[in-house]
Amino acid sequence: MEEIGSHVHDVIIIGAGPCGLALAARLCEDTPASLFTESEHQRYHWMKSSASSKRNSKPLRTSRRSHTAPDRLLHGPKVACPLDIAVLDANQSEWMGGWNNNFKRLGISHLRSPMFFHTDPRDRDGLLEFAYLEGQEEDIREITGVVGKDLSKHQRKQKASKSRKSQEIAYLDERDRKDFFRPSQSLFARQCKIIAERYNISDMVQNSKVTSIAYSDYRAKSGIFTLQTSTGVKRARTVAFAAGSAAPPSIPLEYSFVHQNFEHVSLALAPTSPDSALPVGLRRRIAQGRPSSVAVVGGGLTSAQVTNAAIGIGVSKVHHIIRGSMKVKHFDFDLPWVGKYKNFLLASFWSADTDEERLEMMKAARGGGSITPEYKKILSNLVKISKAEIHENTKITDAKWDDDTAKWTLETKPSTGGLEVDHIVFATGAPPVFHNIEALKPLSEMAPIKVVGGLPCITEDLMWNDDIPFFFTGHLAALKLGPAGPNLEGARQGAERIAGKLAEIFSEDRPDSGYGSQSGDQKSEVDMGRLGLGRDNQFDILASTSDSSQ
Repeated sequence: MEEIGSHVHDVIIIGAGPCGLALAARLCEDTPASLFTESEHQRYHWMKSSASSKRNSKPLRTSRRSHTAPDRLLHGPKVACPLDIAVLDANQSEWMGGWNNNFKRLGISHLRSPMFFHTDPRDRDGLLEFAYLEGQEEDIREITGVVGKDLSKHQRKQKASKSRKSQEIAYLDERDRKDFFRPSQSLFARQCKIIAERYNISDMVQNSKVTSIAYSDYRAKSGIFTLQTSTGVKRARTVAFAAGSAAPPSIPLEYSFVHQNFEHVSLALAPTSPDSALPVGLRRRIAQGRPSSVAVVGGGLTSAQVTNAAIGIGVSKVHHIIRGSMKVKHFDFDLPWVGKYKNFLLASFWSADTDEERLEMMKAARGGGSITPEYKKILSNLVKISKAEIHENTKITDAKWDDDTAKWTLETKPSTGGLEVDHIVFATGAPPVFHNIEALKPLSEMAPIKVVGGLPCITEDLMWNDDIPFFFTGHLAALKLGPAGPNLEGARQGAERIAGKLAEIFSEDRPDSGYGSQSGDQKSEVDMGRLGLGRDNQFDILASTSDSSQ
């Protein structure tokens, strides 16, 4: 067990999912895509290669693409992270463990997100490049119907003139077509593994659950966070919360009547559930060849995936119950937020006067649970062969368990004649409720924070407040990141903002270190650490390098 007076980390990241990986990788990256163009990448990598060749007699092999060694194009050399970082995850001891398990449990082959939603800080097109470099073009699927290729310019004008909401029509430019493909889960997982290897952070994750976080010396520069965890006490100068909404799957309060027989109910993607989406008893019944039926409650993509997975393992009939109407969208948010006018929408979001206004914009953009056209087609096919039945605009008003028949009888509004099922699966999501996060209650008591819609009202730098260097990224930072904040897009956006603020914090305390600059015999002609953090002028560095070469 680690003692209180022991080592103090520079940064502790809570959560080893996409947001945690994106942040850790960004803190180790010298030339992030947010600050460097492709041509600048090539120039700086050439400068590093040139400096390396002076120390080594063997020349570096270059590619036809640029003056860059092939291993530097994507995989790159292993990089020593400039900060002392620890990563804590409550359920796994490896990057993306929970993410990968959830995809495997539901048999999901492809992500919902487009190709430019990923965790690589070096290149916006990093995932697309990885697919082609690995020769895995077959692992990406086109997102059809988003570019508007089937409509002529005249047809688009006609459609816009007939619509009362013409401002909501968003067609993507043909040049963006390459972005609107979906990667397979296996391709995405391999890229995440390569990213961790590139930055030498593969072994950084500790399986450790954080139970309490306290901050000492409030409003003082030397404040230290003390984290009580399942593996002992950890200390850090800064902390980043990257654990999603931190809300485990739960049953909505309106369905509290099922708690009396909770053993016959399960939650989709609950950490404590078995590998399958269904309990052991029901799977045993299926294996015996006996008829079985399941009710799946929810209107989002996960509910559709649970329905498909249940039938895939042998359930005779699935009743898919949706409180509203089934919404079909390519993404969790409306298409304009990734279309050619997304910057206009984001500017409107970021310039909103209040967090309440931003919350309303988020609700309008996301609109609750939705499924993709692909799963809409899958469900329609299951309905055609009588394997599934979709009950839209239907709410369960009561449910009674009969021990003799071992079945639930569901009363619904409108009535469906008393549905009888063997099991109920709730796939109703996990909305964020900031005040319910136990580990953060000591901080909340010390420095209360406003909460809107279950989300904390944090600073533009994603900090708790201007005095406490506790950061949020991903779902809990959505009021600052935008409607795509809870998705993979929020991982990279959040990492960029946090990295910028950490650069400011550590450069103030270590003015000579450059936060990531090298020292001694390892210092090269190019201080890539300061360049990557935006602390040095790029052109001054180029000029000094040119002078030294003369």
